[in-house]
Amino acid sequence: MKSPLLSIALLATIAAIPGAAAESNPAAGPPPPSIDNREQLVAFVTRVLQTWEQGDSAGFLAAFTDDAVFAYPGGRVGKTGLGALFADLHARKRDVKVYVGPFIVLGNEFALRYQFACTDRVTGRRQAVGTGVRGTLRDGKIVTFKEYWDGHIAPEQAEGKLPLDEGNPLFPIAAGFMMTPERVN
Repeated sequence: MKSPLLSIALLATIAAIPGAAAESNPAAGPPPPSIDNREQLVAFVTRVLQTWEQGDSAGFLAAFTDDAVFAYPGGRVGKTGLGALFADLHARKRDVKVYVGPFIVLGNEFALRYQFACTDRVTGRRQAVGTGVRGTLRDGKIVTFKEYWDGHIAPEQAEGKLPLDEGNPLFPIAAGFMMTPERVN
């Protein structure tokens, strides 16, 4: 693990060199974080997920490499499609809340469970869907982010067939609901 004091001293030295400061490019977002350990990776990915709550499209996009792949049931987009995906969700939903569950981290790869909850702007109905994610970082940014969830949960919650169970990221479906054989594919 690198010493924080050494890193601060190195940054201060570089900043003092004439011409060393890069020009500001607001569209590019902040520089990628240094991900040296599990805690930093977990904090970074958690912050990325929280951009959904904050409606922070720029912060969300800045977390991904230019060649990133973001995959989910029914879709797969590159970085150019991420902005549209983010905007579309926020146009249709409000009051987004993300409940982050446990992480598994191995080097620059991670897996986690979280629950994504939001309210439909038209119907006012709330949904809370648990998802599993597998991802990979490269140079402090996300290069792959693959989500896995049951696409039937949100519509069934909207119809009142499934309970909400919001705030429980440990289960992909409401904890009290029993998965029957006809539902498992």
